[in-house]
Amino acid sequence: MRILSKRRLRFLLTVIFAVSAVVIFVRCVVQFQLNKEIKYYKKYFKDRKDKLEGMYNPLEIKQIPSETIDRLYTDQLSRLEEQGKVVNWSKYAYINYVTDSAYLCNTLIIFDDLKNKFKTEAKLVLLISRDLLDPETSGDIEHIKYQLHKIQSLDENQVVIKYIENIVKPDDYTPWNESLTKLLVFNETDYDRIIYLDNDALLRNNLDELFFLPHYIRFAAPLTYWFLSEKDMKEAYKEVQHDDKNSINLKTYTKKLDLRIKNNKMIYNHLPSLPNYLFMNSKNVAQEIIHSTSSASPLFNFHINKKASKTKFASNLMVIRPSAELFNSIITEALPKVLSKKTKYDMDLINEEIYNFKKIIYYQFDLFRRMKSRFQPEVLVLPFARYGLLTGSIKNRQHHDLITNDILGYKRLDESGQQLETDVHTSIDDSKYIHFSDYPIGKPWNYASISEFECKVDEKHSKNIEQDTEACDLWNSVYTTYLDNRKICSP
Repeated sequence: MRILSKRRLRFLLTVIFAVSAVVIFVRCVVQFQLNKEIKYYKKYFKDRKDKLEGMYNPLEIKQIPSETIDRLYTDQLSRLEEQGKVVNWSKYAYINYVTDSAYLCNTLIIFDDLKNKFKTEAKLVLLISRDLLDPETSGDIEHIKYQLHKIQSLDENQVVIKYIENIVKPDDYTPWNESLTKLLVFNETDYDRIIYLDNDALLRNNLDELFFLPHYIRFAAPLTYWFLSEKDMKEAYKEVQHDDKNSINLKTYTKKLDLRIKNNKMIYNHLPSLPNYLFMNSKNVAQEIIHSTSSASPLFNFHINKKASKTKFASNLMVIRPSAELFNSIITEALPKVLSKKTKYDMDLINEEIYNFKKIIYYQFDLFRRMKSRFQPEVLVLPFARYGLLTGSIKNRQHHDLITNDILGYKRLDESGQQLETDVHTSIDDSKYIHFSDYPIGKPWNYASISEFECKVDEKHSKNIEQDTEACDLWNSVYTTYLDNRKICSP
């Protein structure tokens, strides 16, 4: 009996070894063939992009510079004017959501600025929790009603107020336990394109240009740049310049993009790419995309490097083409996964379940292999200095180089390759949306005046008093602007 058991054990081990060998062999063959195919298409798009129309590179995540966004906007408006047409602004909307009454005043400030200072004609949509008007759950209904009346009175037709049910994480008592309510914006299908804005921020200019991103783009947002280190950026520049043998001078790209927009040619393949180093764990693209999704064969789902991407999409400003199909997928598939996990919220769901960079590459390439010229990309990375700056970065000198070079892996250089003379003051002046984020300092509506939390230079430990003073002055000016603006909320 014991001999029989040993034989069975040897047989079982032999089978396991044989199966493992087959799995490894198949994995290596598939990965080799996929790498060969990827190498071919990388060269194909690099060599032929000037002549390609209607065929999009599926192997890259693209970034769009602010200069190109502006050029697209002005060009499209000019074309409409030449054709005797006008923009149907009722199909575009800025959207806020509110589940906490403390945030309601800033919705009024943002909507008032958008309409009266920045002159947008797009719809202004507020999604507000029904709980805020429930006597059993809300403590200041009359004040909330007053604020809502002021918001609606900005324009009876342009302003739309919708009452919603919160999406609440069970047994979660953090300040973010209702942040998943933000996902409702993906279902705003009354509009062709929306700009979602967190309202704990200072809006400094019109954002209408974002409505006119290429029509095939379903989602665009800035990146979480604040996680990046100096080493990360050196590696990103190295990848673009040495590994891919491309220029890191952003001007090289924007000049060509301007010309292509002028000549009404496709621009996607000419946009600067997000360096793989910032979201992949190795240079082996085939291995990365095979491991990126559970839909890949179980044969390949071993020894997967679970290391997180160095950067991902931020969720405080998002440009979205709403879709009932995508929203249904979010609610039925993605949301249940996040609701059951602690410390997982809206940004985690968006980056892990919907717009994970490695999964995007996998699905893009899979679609491209089957559809070729019918494939269209869905995502773009927006420049964070203009559309996703954190207040904390203003006084963090380590972020200043990032702010002036917000297309990651590229630099704003002159024709001779020298860094352009752009200081952080100029970059921050150009920022249109600045998010209040200065932990442990709270949101500005928790303070009576700037004197309670203003930035002051520590002259004893400062390495450059002049620069630190300038940064403090800029930081203080952002909050002072909010504190002045909130007077509109007073009775």
